[in-house]
Amino acid sequence: MTSLPSAPACSPTTLIPPIHRGLVLLIEPDNPVIHYCQIGGDEWVKYEYDIGTLDLPDLGEGCKEKLVICSIAAFNGRFYFNGGFDELGVLEFTPAPAFSSVAIRDAIEQPFGFEKVFLVESGQGLFMVSLISFSDPNVVRMDFSRQEWREAGDIGGRAFLLSPWYFGASRPAAECGLEPDCVYAAYAGTKRLVLFNVKDGTMRLQDLDGAPVSKQASLMLIYLF
Repeated sequence: MTSLPSAPACSPTTLIPPIHRGLVLLIEPDNPVIHYCQIGGDEWVKYEYDIGTLDLPDLGEGCKEKLVICSIAAFNGRFYFNGGFDELGVLEFTPAPAFSSVAIRDAIEQPFGFEKVFLVESGQGLFMVSLISFSDPNVVRMDFSRQEWREAGDIGGRAFLLSPWYFGASRPAAECGLEPDCVYAAYAGTKRLVLFNVKDGTMRLQDLDGAPVSKQASLMLIYLF
């Protein structure tokens, strides 16, 4: 797998440059293509990116496919994507799209049974939630001063809402009637919601009677910042 160039360290207190304000980013989940537009602008710009390839030896010698953006979150003037325990992708607009990556120092060990990762911007922090099957979610927070993930003992009384696919959002729990410091994760093809309490580590399943079953992702994801 090819790697991206290293990105300079980013302080959580960095001000968002004016060019980044009001940017709308649309992502094609199955193709290495993004579309972006400044709010107030009159046209969308299509951009085909290249962040490396993945070898597919099971399909035959020399078989590869282009990597695409999966999980993504906007934080302090940058988009962070495809979170991992040893590397984190970075997308900036300067004003053209520029891709790089942050190498994670003292990378924590990838949990056994690791399945899917969500990046969530919350308040003044960037979090990563990894789901292991239907149990044992793991929540870490990026320490930009040390460029490493650190275990999160809480999420500031907020609630994280995770879609069945790539998107994660943070909301004030009290304002929305949700439980504080909890991760809500819906699973595709089921009518169940997993509630994980980050503070005490407990988890429970909640049936969603009457909810529609969804097995497909949206064609595009939209991010504003």
